[in-house]
Amino acid sequence: MKFIYTKHAKLRINQRELSKKQIEGTVINSNKILYSFKGRLIAQRNFGTKTLEVIYKKLNGVIVIITAYYLKEA
Repeated sequence: MKFIYTKHAKLRINQRELSKKQIEGTVINSNKILYSFKGRLIAQRNFGTKTLEVIYKKLNGVIVIITAYYLKEA
């Protein structure tokens, strides 16, 4: 599976100190997939007590990562 990261995603990944390994692992082995607007998908995966959310699109067999973040606890 090929992954491409948008400029926005690269910026946010660096700011949030996330790893591409975790992000790609979340897309491949998610606990939950949600549908969003404009054909985007939201992959969720638990890492201990945190949930990583990855927003992405599938385009011509390529996964385009739009952004990623940990959900805040309520």
